[in-house]
Amino acid sequence: MPPGPFQSIRLLKFYSDESKKLTAAQITNAMNGMAPFDPEAKPRAGFSEVDSRGKTVNAEMTIAYDVYTNNFNKKGELQKNSYITIEKGSVIIRLDQRLVEIRGSSRLATRFRSVMYDLLEVRPDQLIFEKETRREIYDMLTKPTQAPPKPLDVSVDHIVYTDIIKKDLKKAEFRGEKLQHKAEVGHYSRMYDGTISRLTGIFIYPSQTPYKTSINFDNSSVLIFRTSDGILEKDLIWIIKTLAESSE
Repeated sequence: MPPGPFQSIRLLKFYSDESKKLTAAQITNAMNGMAPFDPEAKPRAGFSEVDSRGKTVNAEMTIAYDVYTNNFNKKGELQKNSYITIEKGSVIIRLDQRLVEIRGSSRLATRFRSVMYDLLEVRPDQLIFEKETRREIYDMLTKPTQAPPKPLDVSVDHIVYTDIIKKDLKKAEFRGEKLQHKAEVGHYSRMYDGTISRLTGIFIYPSQTPYKTSINFDNSSVLIFRTSDGILEKDLIWIIKTLAESSE
């Protein structure tokens, strides 16, 4: 698991009929067959530590991209500079579920999609979450949890509703503490038919560890903040499985 205060996960799925024919061997051979990673040569991406077991493929992915900055030279003239940035992440492909798990940024996930199309002419897409499914996940995460010797606090700190049916209002965003107990917040889902777009809060995982977690249903991503003990792998697997099995 990479260092840092949080773990970012992007979930993708192979929906096309063509992807049903994919095998772990095909993916592994395609990844290993790429030219060595070169930050200045297209596709500016590469794979390492590629391994397949059964219908699961694991790999480390490295990408490069340009970052542009503006500053003034000694003459006081504005000039543009570019720098090459290297980013790394992990890729887990589970063909039995047609699921792709990207442990890295949205930029890494976007590059992975384009590289997969170049290699195998298939491209995984974001997971699709229906309105009711989003609400069910929200209800599950905010269900009071009892753990000896006292209840563990669950708190929704940020929630965004979209597609609201309330005069000219289409979107509503709330920030605070324990928003799941605020009746006026819940109205936007139950009374005004709002769809949960994003939510952030402290939720209790199977290990009984409270993690601050941010879920974005619209781009099928989850951000989990580390505790002093890090993040347990079984907790990561649980939230990923919960989201994947709830999607279409």
